[in-house]
Amino acid sequence: MAHAASLTASDARTGAPAIFRLAPMSRDLAVMTWIALVLPAWLLGAAYVSAGLARPVLTGAVGLTLFIYAGVWLAGRPTQFEIDEQALRIVWPVRRRVIPRSTVRDARVMTGPEFRSAYGFGMRVGAGGLWGGFGILKTKATTFSLWISRTDRLVVVELDGANPLLVTPDDPERFVARLRA
Repeated sequence: MAHAASLTASDARTGAPAIFRLAPMSRDLAVMTWIALVLPAWLLGAAYVSAGLARPVLTGAVGLTLFIYAGVWLAGRPTQFEIDEQALRIVWPVRRRVIPRSTVRDARVMTGPEFRSAYGFGMRVGAGGLWGGFGILKTKATTFSLWISRTDRLVVVELDGANPLLVTPDDPERFVARLRA
């Protein structure tokens, strides 16, 4: 952890962005991911033992499933979050979202139960269960931009003029401290 603390000090002095990887998956999301990853193999096995029209339909379903998985990996699941003096960036393999620091109102770490107590349950629109949850989360009170790989330690980032973010950086406390600096 001394290394992480030295990075924070170094980042602040040099102006280099502080980089936070997407946190490792919590057990519930890891189990859902493994189940989802077995699906194409199961479909391929079913295609192999099928005859007639079922074989090309199941083979096509495998292709479509793998195409969707690639889309989630490349454009749905962020790889890291970057914070510098000007912006918070959410970085994916094929895109990035830049949020000016001037629009960040507040950030806080919440446990899963604290989040449910504050916002209730929600409905997700986007990818869910495959490497995390990504897209939009609509709760009774708020609509969040959702970029999570854990369900136990969440960071809520309040923004001016935009939906709040719900993210899971690998070091939530340092992420919040850097955003508040």
